Amino acid sequence: MRHLCVMIGGERFALAARDVHEVAPAIAARSVPGAPAWCRGFACARGTWLPLVHAAALLGLPASAPTTASRTLLMRPDGSPALLLEVDDVLELAELDLTGSHPGLAIDALAWLGPVCTHGGHGVQSIDAAALSRHPALAIIRDGAGGP
Repeated sequence: MRHLCVMIGGERFALAARDVHEVAPAIAARSVPGAPAWCRGFACARGTWLPLVHAAALLGLPASAPTTASRTLLMRPDGSPALLLEVDDVLELAELDLTGSHPGLAIDALAWLGPVCTHGGHGVQSIDAAALSRHPALAIIRDGAGGP
């Protein structure tokens, strides 16, 4: 399956290409009081206000301010709410076979992290965009704040 390989906090991750609808430069967000540190707030994408998730902070990895390489991904996983995901860099579009790879850790709080495989001599962990978009904290932010 095709995946978009990205850098987040100095580590390689992959998102199913079918879930990534747009890649754009990093964008600013309107903060949401009380939101977790990994939620930058809401940002407007294609006329719709969506939560902007800072991927490195969400993963507990070193988070830095956006650079010229940083990108915002418009994620629209099938049957799940859309969201914006800020990553440090986009590396490539690649065919990854996740069958037979390490399933990753089964930790409820990180249910959106998927299997780990090797690509180009590097370990790559997949991110399940649908599971991430259903993160309980994002649901509270969407429902409670309702956008700016």
